[in-house]
Amino acid sequence: MGLSDAVQEGQSRQGNGHSTREAPPDRLKLLKGAAGIYFFFIWYGRLQERIFKFKSSTGQRFTAVWFLQLVDTLMNVAVGYAGRCIQGSTVGLPQALLVASGVGQVLSKYCTSAALAAGLSFPVATLAKSAKMLPVMIGFLLLGQAKFTLRQYLQALAIVAGTSIVSLSEGRNKKVGGSTTIGLVFIMSGLCFDGVVSGVQQRLKVQCRKEYKEVRPYDLMFWTNLYMAVTSSLFAVRSELREGLTFCFANPNFARQVVQFSICGALGQASVFYTIANFDSVVCAAVTTTRKLLSVLISVLEGGGLPVMGWLGIGVSSLGIAGPK
Repeated sequence: MGLSDAVQEGQSRQGNGHSTREAPPDRLKLLKGAAGIYFFFIWYGRLQERIFKFKSSTGQRFTAVWFLQLVDTLMNVAVGYAGRCIQGSTVGLPQALLVASGVGQVLSKYCTSAALAAGLSFPVATLAKSAKMLPVMIGFLLLGQAKFTLRQYLQALAIVAGTSIVSLSEGRNKKVGGSTTIGLVFIMSGLCFDGVVSGVQQRLKVQCRKEYKEVRPYDLMFWTNLYMAVTSSLFAVRSELREGLTFCFANPNFARQVVQFSICGALGQASVFYTIANFDSVVCAAVTTTRKLLSVLISVLEGGGLPVMGWLGIGVSSLGIAGPK
């Protein structure tokens, strides 16, 4: 699904006979959501890479993944709660679906962090996560009761292929290594959870529309991250909470990176849920996937330039984003 399709879909939900007048507000909503996702998650990814590359003065690395997830989700809960206080909230949302969304999402994030902690290089992890759009569409079909055209599948494949090509070219330039088998298993598991979460979120929206309830962005953010935090705390308290706190107190610079990481994650999440609330999860996946293009492009330009294969990947992905309706 191209982003232009998303704008039209958003217009159709606003009502019939007013598509021309509603176009600018919908385009502005998409621009706001995409800008927030791009800006905050670019820094989020950089900080995540630094966290798992960090070595203490004794040569020790950070491995308390559930502790990191707990800090991250608690910050998200705080931002989501503040947003609900400011913009209002919806009563009676289906909690079972929110629980499923929260548990699936925290497991997906855990898998990504665990892959990095296991030694998988950041560019290779980015390359693997570029396949996110296809499991999202599969999750839609299985759980969200949505249908897609052949053209939409081809556009999704183009975005995935283009992002993969750019990520691969960046990885080759930096002579990336350390791709462990267990890291790849974690990444593939995370992709499966991504697909389930997107389908659950779509079913949540469908059910709320049937019950004439408005799903507000910060409702999604607060409840999903609350259940993510509960899940993270259950795992962290068992073994990693003390380990994570000890490592942070012993390394103040590292602790600051963790705080910055959680802030960027919370503001990025706010942008994600804003986009999901106004458009479909597939549109959000398209934005988050193409954000990787920008992340890799910045990284490559800082390293001295972009190879021909990288430009080819950008072209292929752009065709998927701006493809015809």
